[in-house]
Amino acid sequence: MFINSARLRELRTARQWSQEQLAKLSGLNLRTIQRLEAGAKISTESLRALAAVFEVPADSLLLGEITPSQQAMFAIREEILRSLEFSGVTKRYDFWWFALAILMLLTLASLLTEALGPLPLQLTSLLLLLPWIAACTRRLRDAGLNPWWQLISLAPVAGILVLCYLLTYPTKMAEPTDTTLGKTSP
Repeated sequence: MFINSARLRELRTARQWSQEQLAKLSGLNLRTIQRLEAGAKISTESLRALAAVFEVPADSLLLGEITPSQQAMFAIREEILRSLEFSGVTKRYDFWWFALAILMLLTLASLLTEALGPLPLQLTSLLLLLPWIAACTRRLRDAGLNPWWQLISLAPVAGILVLCYLLTYPTKMAEPTDTTLGKTSP
């Protein structure tokens, strides 16, 4: 579920509350309020807490039905916000939308290269290098693979093809752990 961040901000400012005050009144963390106002997903518990504080129906705080194009934009936006974060995971769907966005930026830079010389493509490539490596790291981790597999892309042609294949692996489910011993169960 995605919250209507504009409506949340509007309700908060109409009451002249700061984000800190809203967090205290709703029992939510300040960071949660900040993320929700930036358009992040909302849990059912957080939605109920905010609806109770604002005395509005919970449905009125949610965005309408999300179309596939909106899902793609949310995925790209999330990856851009996490562009220098190497920890965590990135789901396959989100990763490939981000990869498409990077490809489009590089294509635009190469078109500008024809008119302005090689500088736009070089700068764009340099700026996108770390976000690409970070996204690949998170995606490989989500697939249950070691992020060091990215180094295979240094092998000419075949290495890039192998990396692209590894990036298509589905999400690997975490193994259940035995909480009494701290070990994975057989």
